[in-house]
Amino acid sequence: MPKKISPTGKTAARSLLSARPLPAAQPKTSSARVLKRPVPAASVAKAKKVFKSFSLSKFAGNGTPSNYVTAGQSPAETQRRKISQHLDNLNTADAPTRAMTLALPDATIKKLLPSFNAKAGTIDLGELMSLIQQNMKGTEFYAKGNPTLNRLAIQSHVQRIIDSVKQEVKK
Repeated sequence: MPKKISPTGKTAARSLLSARPLPAAQPKTSSARVLKRPVPAASVAKAKKVFKSFSLSKFAGNGTPSNYVTAGQSPAETQRRKISQHLDNLNTADAPTRAMTLALPDATIKKLLPSFNAKAGTIDLGELMSLIQQNMKGTEFYAKGNPTLNRLAIQSHVQRIIDSVKQEVKK
């Protein structure tokens, strides 16, 4: 029959085991694979070329962007400068980028848009906008870009809808 060991005896036996010295540490082996062939010279040259101008800087290479506001500089002034610069770019843009194509039969164009000049290919903008507004169905209004400007444009559009509903009620 085996000898019974009390719980304190087990604890004592464990403490004797833990007092033994640990085996000598084995030297660590590198987890990297050993290459069987050398890296091609073209790859090495390409890597050197790519990392030659590498920088961890936030604005590496070209310096700060044109819209960057340095410490002590007025954000409003930087904003005005960028807006003016963008407006100048729009003014110098070619006319074809500011055009719209209408696909209507000639008879319809002559009837709906009397200011149409076939030789110049122009129509009075006010006349065109009123035609578009008359033929809009529902609330076809979409905007992209600056969220603040979008919100203001939508508020303006909603106000026009409310005003038109009020005018219809008065009639």
